[in-house]
Amino acid sequence: MAPAEGPDRDWSDLPPELIRLLSRKLTDIFDFVRFRVVCKRWRSAVRASDLPPQLPWIIDECWTFERGYLRFYSLLTGKTYTVRVQQSTDGELVMGSAYNYVLSYDYLTQDCSLFNPLTNEELLLPPSQIMFPWCVPSGLSPDQSSRHVIMSTNVKLRTTHLIFCKLGDLEWTNVQEEIPWCEFYTEGGKFINEGFAFHDGMCYASDTVDGFTEVINLATRTVMYVVPQPKSHLTEDFVYLVVSSGEILRVCQYNKYSREPCFFRIYRLELSSRDGNVVNPCWIEIDNLSGQFLFLHEKHGCAFRADDFPGFIGNNIYFLKQMFEDFAYELFRYDIKDGNVEVLHVPIKLGRSWFVPSLCQQIA
Repeated sequence: MAPAEGPDRDWSDLPPELIRLLSRKLTDIFDFVRFRVVCKRWRSAVRASDLPPQLPWIIDECWTFERGYLRFYSLLTGKTYTVRVQQSTDGELVMGSAYNYVLSYDYLTQDCSLFNPLTNEELLLPPSQIMFPWCVPSGLSPDQSSRHVIMSTNVKLRTTHLIFCKLGDLEWTNVQEEIPWCEFYTEGGKFINEGFAFHDGMCYASDTVDGFTEVINLATRTVMYVVPQPKSHLTEDFVYLVVSSGEILRVCQYNKYSREPCFFRIYRLELSSRDGNVVNPCWIEIDNLSGQFLFLHEKHGCAFRADDFPGFIGNNIYFLKQMFEDFAYELFRYDIKDGNVEVLHVPIKLGRSWFVPSLCQQIA
């Protein structure tokens, strides 16, 4: 005798807390979107801001909007995504990223904006003559607690600036005065590469010429203190400054411009205070990221908790390196513990820009 069939389950009647619990298992952003459109009840229980933590999407080697779409490689899912975009002017280029946003710059009009390819949200920035062609914005933190955008220029103009604006400003403000930009390799063999980070109202700016890191209060544009270069018998090729769990890390890369395997050294900013003033700031070398891993690109990087991403482990550095053979970028993973470097093969040719996908329009 066949068992009696029970009443059909109405999935829309699931408790909201269970719906939210299920949504946290959806690491693929498009699965998350499909989940929210099942019915009105599921959509109201799970907000766009409830998207599980995401890892960077790397844009392919084509960095113009002429195709009418952008193609990305997801570090989290290992998939390639094609996203149609509205930006399509002849002079519009992808120039960098600011966490959840891509920097769009029109070299014909000098207009620039921050653009979310998934929501088509566009945040207009002041026009700038000093941006072309390789600027890296920073300062829009993952929790959107800051409304600052920080940028720097590079070699095409042979000068370097740090400039910033608050969203809604009509013009950029200089953080630093203009500094002469050297050729790629000077007689001393050094190459100006300014890494910077933004945290708690402060801009941290460093380069590989003198090795100092300036800590600048953006509200007053004053240098609060200067951190000397850590003592080392090695000369770093590139310095990244990364905010990790509220701390500032100095990540030094070696063999960046060589065919030899890259390796890294990591330092944590150590501060002491006396009578309310910072004294003897210094870098302390560390060999453990406390369950985090880093993603590095151009002049800045991000830290992520390994516990948030199944299959990922802490104490690793993911980074992009431009190859000499075809000048394309490849993705690598560096193990901090044993120093091993592994190339991660991907199905598309990668470019140098990336963003962390988001469904929220978090800034008006």
